[in-house]
Amino acid sequence: MIRWIQDRKWLSSITLTLSTFLVFGGVDTILQGTNTLLLAAIFSLAVFSAIFYAPAAIALAIIGSILELVLNLQPVTSSLTLGLALYVVAAFGSQQTSRIALIASIGVGSAVVWANTMNSSVGADLYGLILSTEQAKISAFIFMLGSLITANLLFWNAGRLAITNIVHVGTEFDRTIASETQAKLALEVAEQNERFQIARDINELIIQKITAVISQAEGGKYAAQADINSAIRSLDRVVQSAKSAHSELRRLYDMLNKSHELSAAPPSIDDLQQLVILYRELGFSVSLRHDGHRFAISEGADLAIYRIIFDAFENVRKHCQVGTSISLDFSWVKDGLQVLVKDNGIEFANRSATPFGEALPDYNADEDLKSLVEPIKGPGLTAMRERAALYGGSVEATRVPGVGFTISVIFPNLRTHPEV
Repeated sequence: MIRWIQDRKWLSSITLTLSTFLVFGGVDTILQGTNTLLLAAIFSLAVFSAIFYAPAAIALAIIGSILELVLNLQPVTSSLTLGLALYVVAAFGSQQTSRIALIASIGVGSAVVWANTMNSSVGADLYGLILSTEQAKISAFIFMLGSLITANLLFWNAGRLAITNIVHVGTEFDRTIASETQAKLALEVAEQNERFQIARDINELIIQKITAVISQAEGGKYAAQADINSAIRSLDRVVQSAKSAHSELRRLYDMLNKSHELSAAPPSIDDLQQLVILYRELGFSVSLRHDGHRFAISEGADLAIYRIIFDAFENVRKHCQVGTSISLDFSWVKDGLQVLVKDNGIEFANRSATPFGEALPDYNADEDLKSLVEPIKGPGLTAMRERAALYGGSVEATRVPGVGFTISVIFPNLRTHPEV
């Protein structure tokens, strides 16, 4: 409710005001007559004011309670509206304002309870309860006062807890987005670590090439004294070695200047269950299944597979409606692996656009032909193919007419493929 009020203040305030007036005002009219309608209207306006200006809500609550005493009404069900107003004030008002509202609500409520119990004559009827003796009046007062205080404390604490949960803890959706961000950062760290490893290898190669350049240059210096032709050949080798070293330096520079952030540990296939849960929280129906005997693979291949699946899921989220079903299937064979990521985005979109009770539209021959001859392209798919190729794999994307898309990743020799 708090999130709804935050996002749609005018709609929520009008809805709550009218709802409380119609429901509680209607009940009071049945029980005590039409003279309670004015009181119900004032209490409902207190809810409206609580959203925008808490002091006005406190003032209206006091005015309504005084009017209840003046009209000599028994405790009305519209008083429950004040509990809702207290809930809203506790959630959106300052700590001092919410405490004032709590004290005011208990104070004016206690006055109403006192007037309807202790100030009533012996034998008075209070909602069918006959206050036959002074002891009965005292018991009724204590019971009603205790109920009043308990109810107000519950409404106040519920309001404070609700706003604290949203501001400091966050909703399930907020935590889902945080999990998604963490997954992306983990991928970036793992890829950055791989680049550092490659950079170390390139750096070692550059050192060797520079050492060769120095040795060849020194040899050419002595060769020039004996044979000018030998000196020319030595200089050619020096130039070639220097160009090779320059190329490696350029590769190292380009790699280290890619803008990626650092984070924590590399994700793997074992972390896909968290990704599945994440997408379920985002509103997608996701299933994960493993067939065959799973075998150990290198850390780099583990990361590459995770990244390919991550990108495939991101593509579904980008192009398909919430509610789309995604299936993730692993097929482990003797030395290889096939991964299938399938969605029903087209079918789900057609079903959502089709009126209830009508049949889904059939796909036509053009769509069938398009799925067969038109290749699916995109930078994301290209990146998937490059990652799979590092471990001898391939990626194919196909369009299933009337249903959705399928990403097929095949690694024929994943068990025996060397680490990159």
